[in-house]
Amino acid sequence: MRSIYSYFILILLTLFGCSSNNSGGRKVGVDSSWFPLEFGERTNNVTAFSTELLTKIGKVEKIPFVKITVNWDTLMDGLKAGEYEAILTSKAPYIFNEKLFDFSDIYLSLGPVLVVPVGSKIQSLQGLNGKEIGVISGSSSASILQGSEGVLIRDYDSIPNALNAVASGVIEGAMIDILSATSYCNDLYQGMLKIATPPLNDEGLRLVTLHDAAPDLIAGFNKGLQKLKAKGSYEALLSKWSLMETQVQ
Repeated sequence: MRSIYSYFILILLTLFGCSSNNSGGRKVGVDSSWFPLEFGERTNNVTAFSTELLTKIGKVEKIPFVKITVNWDTLMDGLKAGEYEAILTSKAPYIFNEKLFDFSDIYLSLGPVLVVPVGSKIQSLQGLNGKEIGVISGSSSASILQGSEGVLIRDYDSIPNALNAVASGVIEGAMIDILSATSYCNDLYQGMLKIATPPLNDEGLRLVTLHDAAPDLIAGFNKGLQKLKAKGSYEALLSKWSLMETQVQ
């Protein structure tokens, strides 16, 4: 039922929100599949959250954002061709990217967090010497843990398998992306598992423009985002779209 509701709201936002392709304004390209990310059943929620957040920031900062829906394989080409001034993307501000693009603050964190049993005293990656921590094969978590002395890394082929191992005491913790961690800790593992750390890298969704092409757009987006966070509107929007970040305990 929730997925049907989310899809219906997404259609309304597309029709009546900041997404009219024919109206004037500051155009922002969005690939609703979020390739190469895989949000699964949360894909529509992430799109709806991003669309509504863009609308709210636009109202707060008086920026007439116009969302342009495009395919993943033409998203970057459209930005470079000037079809829109900015894109919403998971592209990270690495040094080689910063010469070509400007990046806003993260508006949706996606990095890995450490999940541990509710009774665990672990609060950071420090003190993991001799402890077994699960990671999902192919994720960025293993490279992060390699900086922690003495940690024993165990690979798992899925998030449920890793979290089951934590819940059953087979391993002391598991590193998974924050959206999945929030969902599992607030649902199937409520009262059993908790999130012990903030996101451990800078993975996330951002507003991105060509370098020096629209500095006012980046500044306005960041300013509006901070205002929404200060008023509690940002957290309310995360909760509305079932993306609420669990408070680190």
